[in-house]
Amino acid sequence: MFRPTAFLLAISMVFLGLLSAVSAAAIPQENDLIALGQTFQTLREIQGHFDGAAFNPVVDAPNGEKHQVMQKLYEAYGKPGVDSAEIVATMGPSDEIPDEILAQLRRRAPRVSPPANFKYIVYKWRGFHDYIWFRVNMKNDKVQGSEFYAAYE
Repeated sequence: MFRPTAFLLAISMVFLGLLSAVSAAAIPQENDLIALGQTFQTLREIQGHFDGAAFNPVVDAPNGEKHQVMQKLYEAYGKPGVDSAEIVATMGPSDEIPDEILAQLRRRAPRVSPPANFKYIVYKWRGFHDYIWFRVNMKNDKVQGSEFYAAYE
């Protein structure tokens, strides 16, 4: 006996599987940081919900293409000791950091003796709702700390 609901469900599952396979194929592999960086720089130009445009699953959705690319880049560059010049060469210049975000980052910075000067490199995923930050020691330009911050709202 033919069941239209079951048939439509099966077709939908196949379509979604093919769609996710095509999307995943477009994302460069973790070891190709140059391609990941180029993909990220292209994606960061696309306007989404957090930029005042309509919701765009490519840049706004959890596990969307931009999110996946940023996760891979964060895995590669989020470790202490990474040269900040590598990050900027791959991901492009840091997004401008609003004063209130910079103040939050500075409050969370470790207190060290003697005091160290830090700068921050920040890349937005969904505006300053979710973003990656790198705390860079200005004495040696190496990453000292980092986080893929998510508001979870």
